[in-house]
Amino acid sequence: MFPLTKKEKLKLGNRTVSVPKLTRNRLKRLTDHIGTIGDLLVKVFLVPAVDRSVMIVAGAEVMIDEIYELTSLLSDIDIDELSEQASLAECTEYLNLTWSKNDMNAALKNLSGLIPPMAQQFVTSIAQRMGQAVD
Repeated sequence: MFPLTKKEKLKLGNRTVSVPKLTRNRLKRLTDHIGTIGDLLVKVFLVPAVDRSVMIVAGAEVMIDEIYELTSLLSDIDIDELSEQASLAECTEYLNLTWSKNDMNAALKNLSGLIPPMAQQFVTSIAQRMGQAVD
């Protein structure tokens, strides 16, 4: 049986692009944009369950904008071109492949070992509160 190969190129609208390597410079540019998604997710989980669907619908447009902006930033394709030519599915696949190619789950796991124990406790307490808000 042939080994499964990872997808290295895909279509974004009319262009074929490579899945990028996340260098320090690219990661710095990404961190400016990722905060909005994180803020939105926290707000969604902190809203009472009865109001959550309204928040999700209201946040969908923001999430879609962020996905296109991140894709533009990583692919170096103008945001207007992406908005006209690329589907949401193409953009999310591109971001997912980028995450996988750069083994970000392992990188974040390794990074968590560098975070001082008090910071880890702070993050854990926030996650627990978010878990209680979900119930």
